[in-house]
Amino acid sequence: MISALAISGALLLASVGDWPQFLGPGRDDAAPAVPIADDDPPPVVRWRVPVGPGFGGAAVRDGRVFLLDREAGERDVLRVLDLADGRELWRAANDAPGRLNYAGSRSVPVVTERFVLTVGGLGHVRAFDRRSESLLWRRHLEDDLDGRRPMFGFSASPVLVDGRLVVAPLGPDVGLVALDPATGATRWRTGGVGHGHATPAVVTLHGRRQLLHLSTEAKSSGQNAPAPTTLSAFDPRDGRLLWRHEAMFCGLPVAPPTGIDDERVFLTGGYRAGSILLRVRREEDGGGVSVEEEFRLGRGSQVHPPVRSGDHLYLLVNENWNHSRARRAEGGLLCLSLDGDERWRTGADPYLGRGDLVRIGDRLVVQDGFDGSLRIVRANPERYEPIHHLPLLERESRRDTQSWAPLAVSGRDVLARADDHLVCVRL
Repeated sequence: MISALAISGALLLASVGDWPQFLGPGRDDAAPAVPIADDDPPPVVRWRVPVGPGFGGAAVRDGRVFLLDREAGERDVLRVLDLADGRELWRAANDAPGRLNYAGSRSVPVVTERFVLTVGGLGHVRAFDRRSESLLWRRHLEDDLDGRRPMFGFSASPVLVDGRLVVAPLGPDVGLVALDPATGATRWRTGGVGHGHATPAVVTLHGRRQLLHLSTEAKSSGQNAPAPTTLSAFDPRDGRLLWRHEAMFCGLPVAPPTGIDDERVFLTGGYRAGSILLRVRREEDGGGVSVEEEFRLGRGSQVHPPVRSGDHLYLLVNENWNHSRARRAEGGLLCLSLDGDERWRTGADPYLGRGDLVRIGDRLVVQDGFDGSLRIVRANPERYEPIHHLPLLERESRRDTQSWAPLAVSGRDVLARADDHLVCVRL
């Protein structure tokens, strides 16, 4: 039997054209740079495939696209497509009866050399063998891991770290659980941390790898007001709590924490949470850490974390509060320096909704969360510098398409979920 550590190692050996997990190969929404010149032809749609409604993004490995789709009210469906033409190579449909607020899948699969690991919105955790195209094992976040479904369903993507698959049941007495990727056996579990929708982040602070998780004990209300929020740090090897920080921040965490360097972590959220840059200092006696805010910003991203380029962060500071036409000038794409200075912000022109963005070299690929289109923008801290704009819908949309799924990149190909299609765009 292949060991869990070997599976984790196989993930790290993915090729430069792979996007094998949530946030990509480096877990930072950045793709290996490919040579793209300013005078290259504009981006074009290579193929589009109908999918169900949902917010789950694609993973890419070995020229294959892996998407967790859903047949509403009935089952979760793992779909495996050929990156070259979108042709479906195989699928695995598994019963998952029930309804969710906002229909569809939520998470991005983890794909290793041998396995595909998925988490459905109703709590079904499944592992599939890529060679036999069959189900290997299953667990359930509520039924056998003591979890409790959050307001909008289980939305945290699975995380493979140090040979363990980390999932987030988020029950009264359990927070995160690590499973053996080969067998599904429980390796460790943490105590309760509250609820939320954020995927655990893997960061290195003071030379030590840590799992950071954002959660809140406050009752989810969707109100646009800060709420008590907990940032918990766990050892990925055994689930031991390393440190914890409490702040008035976000009543419904969705965007995961972003590691900046060996001491700093950036948090952002919707519901008027804003954004915070934290500095985590090691105590002189080596027995713990102290956490302080370096700056706090009134603007935040409701769904996705920022993308970093050099000493600047780029994020869509769009949320429920500024979604109405009258307030869109308060949002847009923001360029933020690491000292808290807003370098520029697009406001309502373009607003871009609650979509995602990824970085390829010095370019940002931004999906408009309202109309589903893609914009190619230079990562320029001096000004907003658009390069290309590509509509993805085959009709004009006057409604919010809620194109909020994470993007994926493979070389010059970008995979975006636009309305009821998965679209492959060649840059």
